[in-house]
Amino acid sequence: MTNKIVAKTDEYTSINKKNCIHISFSEFSLFNECPHKHLVFKYLKLEEQPPSIHLYFGNAIHEALEMYVKEKYTIQQRIDYFKETFRKNMMDNMKDDKTFKDVDDFIDQGENILTILDTEALLKGYEVFSVEEALYESLHKKFKFKGFIDLILFNPETGMYLIVDWKTSGEAWKVAKKLTDHIFLCQMRFYKYFWGKKHNIPLDKIDCKYVVLNRLKNKKKPKGGFGEVQIVDINSSEDEIMVSLNQLAKTVKNIHIKQEFPKYKFVGGEGFGCLFCKFKNDVHPLCNSKYNQYTELLQQHPKSS
Repeated sequence: MTNKIVAKTDEYTSINKKNCIHISFSEFSLFNECPHKHLVFKYLKLEEQPPSIHLYFGNAIHEALEMYVKEKYTIQQRIDYFKETFRKNMMDNMKDDKTFKDVDDFIDQGENILTILDTEALLKGYEVFSVEEALYESLHKKFKFKGFIDLILFNPETGMYLIVDWKTSGEAWKVAKKLTDHIFLCQMRFYKYFWGKKHNIPLDKIDCKYVVLNRLKNKKKPKGGFGEVQIVDINSSEDEIMVSLNQLAKTVKNIHIKQEFPKYKFVGGEGFGCLFCKFKNDVHPLCNSKYNQYTELLQQHPKSS
């Protein structure tokens, strides 16, 4: 593999963002899970979404893999970097959380992931085009799509580019179910479209795949053994990408122009909705039994910048 990494990591910080409004896939996903939850957490920022052991684990694995690509870290160097980063973040931010007792188990699971992940096979035949590449691309007028792509590879023999996204998971994905989840599919469709647009590369020259890094065989039975690595290819036609872009535009319109934030429990939606929501009790002041509570919250609370 030829090392031709293009420096992209700090690009976002130099972009002129004045008077622009951006949306990321995570914000898009949150709104489409429950617009009212988006209002509380993201738009008005009345509550903060708490950090978790899963967040810090995923971040540490991502950073260790980034160091492999950029600095050619050996497997042991990746493992050591992961351990140090994960343990420090947990100590600094979650020492008093009930999940802190699971740190050592997560470290063992992370070490297994970094040991069994065949990075050489994954990158064979490719040149590294960029790592953690920033996207800040025009959607419509002042509205932008914001994102960061974990890894872009280029195959000089085929002329194809490959977008790679690392995903840590508790257990193996049910891929067939994932591939019927429109919101899930939107992430790679957005990345493919906006990255291609940024570099003026045709969509048929861009492939996409998730590399799923599973901690366990079965997260309900953590003593049942470590998980395995899954490679999940995401193939999207131009028509499918356009459907996703239309939903992205509709989401931006609902948030910033129409300012409509109905509750999942009244209008339905995709995903788990209320199942794991901290506000699911109908008497909670931030999500009561009123359909149009969002209009009251918008009046009561000035929007945070």
